[in-house]
Amino acid sequence: MGFNHAAERKKFEQKWALLRKKYRKAGMSKEEIQEMYEFDWNAFLSERRYREHTQPLPSESFSDDDEDSMSGLFKKFDSLKVTFSEDDFTGRYSWVETIEDQELCASLKVLSANDLELITRMVIDDYSQSDIAKKEGCARNTVNKKLARIKKLLREG
Repeated sequence: MGFNHAAERKKFEQKWALLRKKYRKAGMSKEEIQEMYEFDWNAFLSERRYREHTQPLPSESFSDDDEDSMSGLFKKFDSLKVTFSEDDFTGRYSWVETIEDQELCASLKVLSANDLELITRMVIDDYSQSDIAKKEGCARNTVNKKLARIKKLLREG
């Protein structure tokens, strides 16, 4: 998400050279044109600051093959990387055992098989609420209500 200040400023100044001519032809005073220029210049500087100080989000890819597309934070801090193999799980719901928060883990263990399947489809299988609703033959709102109920149970648990 780099920002080449020299190249972007050149584009900005070229654009404003054309705008100044256009605004003069339209009858605007030099003070009004300068005021508009300063507004755009401040917006340009704000965009530059944002782009220079914002880290890109990590790529959606989970493979280690593509180190170049990885966020700089992940390159610098190996402790931020998390990897797991599906072979590590012995059953469909064994991911529950990997939860470090003991209270949450205990609350998940007492959920019904249907509730665990719903969470597994969303978290592990990466289905959306709409996808799950189509698979179960119900409305998305029904899935949403089930999730709300599960959240409430987990908060209370």
